[in-house]
Amino acid sequence: MNVLTSRVRSRSVLSGLVIAVLFSISTFANATMLRVTVTNNAQANGLAFTPLYTAFHGASFDAFDVGGTASAGLEALAELGQAMPIAGERLTVDPSSLGGVIFPDAGMRPLFGGESGSLDINITDPASNMFFTFLSMILPSNDTFFGRDDAIQLFDAAGNYLGDRVIAVTGADLWDAGTEALDVDAAPFIPGNTATDSPADTSTSIRAAESLAAFAGLTLANGRVLDASLIDFLSNPDAFDVATITIEEITAEVSAPSAIALFALAIAGIAVRRKA
Repeated sequence: MNVLTSRVRSRSVLSGLVIAVLFSISTFANATMLRVTVTNNAQANGLAFTPLYTAFHGASFDAFDVGGTASAGLEALAELGQAMPIAGERLTVDPSSLGGVIFPDAGMRPLFGGESGSLDINITDPASNMFFTFLSMILPSNDTFFGRDDAIQLFDAAGNYLGDRVIAVTGADLWDAGTEALDVDAAPFIPGNTATDSPADTSTSIRAAESLAAFAGLTLANGRVLDASLIDFLSNPDAFDVATITIEEITAEVSAPSAIALFALAIAGIAVRRKA
């Protein structure tokens, strides 16, 4: 009787282990490793932009709405290129969301014309982080940024990846945050300016970006002189090539937690057979 009871208990414990392992496997089955790459498509004397802020999140996070008012986080990004404040806002409303900043391959600085940078990120819970948001400040400007009013969906409700994406960022994706009036002397990325100066804007709503022609001819912090012919995005916004963002799945291998779970399942199976 004691031997039989011991066997029953052992099998119960092992059955519990199997259930736990299967749960672990199901949790990580849809984990997807993505590589996000951004390229500044401007020519050498064209516009630069700050390191790209990226976020993978659920429906509760909304970075901005055209016609609305910028949050403090968006203001910090649009005026100074700071990503931490809006990342904090995202985590407040969506604690399970993920984010990152993409610097150029050349180092921790803005992306100049022709430069690219990449970020690899493991989306362990795609069903909860099905949307993609990107934001960056245009340099030079006072509060011009680019992004999409509506987040881009990368996964379905079950966490299935919907496929690689190529996002063409154009002049139609440039926005005025409505937080600072155009003032050449208060814009960052221009030597001698005090970037923290913030002259009030007469309109506080987020709207289509206004002309940056006032910055033409200025020598920027990277030593390049801004060419007026390379910054006119108003004549034909859809044809003005700002950047390309690609999102691609870079591995279909079993994630580390799943591999551990599979190993544990195999051990459990062996143990069950030995006890039988």
